[in-house]
Amino acid sequence: MGSSQSVRATHFQRPPNPIPPPPPEDETDDHHISISNKMVERLVEDANLTGTTNNTSPNSTFGDFKEKIYMEKLKCLDDTHSERLGLTVDEVKALTNRIEMRTANMVSVEPVCAECKQLVIDCYNSADSPSDVVKCWDAVGAFSQCVQDAGADRLRARTERDARDQERRSRHVARARVHALKELSGAHGDSPTYER
Repeated sequence: MGSSQSVRATHFQRPPNPIPPPPPEDETDDHHISISNKMVERLVEDANLTGTTNNTSPNSTFGDFKEKIYMEKLKCLDDTHSERLGLTVDEVKALTNRIEMRTANMVSVEPVCAECKQLVIDCYNSADSPSDVVKCWDAVGAFSQCVQDAGADRLRARTERDARDQERRSRHVARARVHALKELSGAHGDSPTYER
């Protein structure tokens, strides 16, 4: 089997005129820009809105377009944000009116615990480093306690005022009931008898 066997020769040859592979479809020519029809419509609309003339410089026109694009993006972001959170101008106005109605009868307009608040602010302003803020713990605790006490006092005062108002209304209703019974009994001609 040595030398008496034939050896098969294989040769790989290129074809004489190779066919170039087609360019990939996602690559575009350097001289062409692909834009959507919607973008073309917006550009034409923007050009019509600005009424560009030949005497305007291309840089200012480009800046105007750029500014309009940013304004459009901001408007879209605002609309999406408002839609997502359910906030509209009318809802904000209604909320403002409700808050104004609820706070219109507040008697005290002076700040709560102004002295303690100023101590906290002074302490934070005098702190040189973030580790010095720990020294303000007592001032913050005093301010927090003062606010809680003031809230409790206001709640107590409101509860007492509401109780007085309820008692006054009850007296008025009782008097009105008595007068109504007198008028009804006076119309029938007999005097009412009351059990006490």
